[in-house]
Amino acid sequence: MVRATSEQLNAAALLFASYRQFYGLVENQTESKKFIQERLEKQDSAIFIAYHQQQACGFVQLYFSFSSLSISPTIILNDLYVPISHRQNGIATQLMQHVKKFAHDGGYSGISLCTPSDNHKARALYEQAGYQIDNQFVYYFLNLK
Repeated sequence: MVRATSEQLNAAALLFASYRQFYGLVENQTESKKFIQERLEKQDSAIFIAYHQQQACGFVQLYFSFSSLSISPTIILNDLYVPISHRQNGIATQLMQHVKKFAHDGGYSGISLCTPSDNHKARALYEQAGYQIDNQFVYYFLNLK
């Protein structure tokens, strides 16, 4: 597991582009690479890449936030992706464990994430890792694009 820097830009951008395609978005390699490069330069996210035999085989991208109610920093697990060719090898589980350790060691009070309700494999992964559906708050989104 490696925290991405400019040295891992190409690997991170390629995984990110594949992740976006997984969600049905038209791929634009240039825009994906630019987006990831900006995240790395501005250090406004943390990207971890899993490797197997020197090949990038999965990534997770985290954003940093705060909880006013608990008066503490939190993490938003925004992106997690393992290409089909590397699935069923425990890579997603390893990424999730790494995120949990990173958050714990960094003093974050929690990790939030969302996934489509019909993404049953992801939901099973998250629930196996101890994540619970939040029945206290309702998630809203205002689309501006």
